[in-house]
Amino acid sequence: MGQRDDSHRLVPEQAAAVRKPEITADMRANARANPGSWLYVIDEAFDPNGNVPSWAVIGAYPVNDRGEIVDDFHFNDQYRPSPQALGFPEPSSELEYLLQLVYTRHRPEEDLAHAVLDAELYVFAYTPAQRTLVGVHDLDGDVVVPAYTARSLAPRDWPHARKVRGRDIIDLLGGCPLALNPDDVITALVTPEELLHASGRLR
Repeated sequence: MGQRDDSHRLVPEQAAAVRKPEITADMRANARANPGSWLYVIDEAFDPNGNVPSWAVIGAYPVNDRGEIVDDFHFNDQYRPSPQALGFPEPSSELEYLLQLVYTRHRPEEDLAHAVLDAELYVFAYTPAQRTLVGVHDLDGDVVVPAYTARSLAPRDWPHARKVRGRDIIDLLGGCPLALNPDDVITALVTPEELLHASGRLR
């Protein structure tokens, strides 16, 4: 699995997704039962007996007429490795898992706003009693409001990290987007308009 550095930022390991899959005993048995075919290898996040989208197929080994796997793996150039295949840590919340799925293109970005509404987030605060939000400039010079999905991900030099619920801060954003886990490998922007649409307050 991926690890986190001293600042608790994600440092993924080299993913198994970029390596040729290991040939297992079960794969050899499948090949013997299906000579002269192809043995398709499915991403570990998917049930091979279920409905597997084409982009969840890692690739295939050819099987010769004797039912033997030929060690000549053909990678699927449309393959989208899952968070599990990329070695990402277990998510600590539904929003973190969705961020991973959006990052790996398994879910669309549009799904994030709904998840943010009921998620617990950690935002900057000068004091424990502060109820306003603080924005920062991103690399493009735009003002964003940093919000973290776990207290451990928030910068250690913050005076305080206040826990809030996503839907409770929509009106405090002042038109600025939320930057989710902006210091992490997996990050995303969610605009106030997207949150308002998701909450049903803007149609």
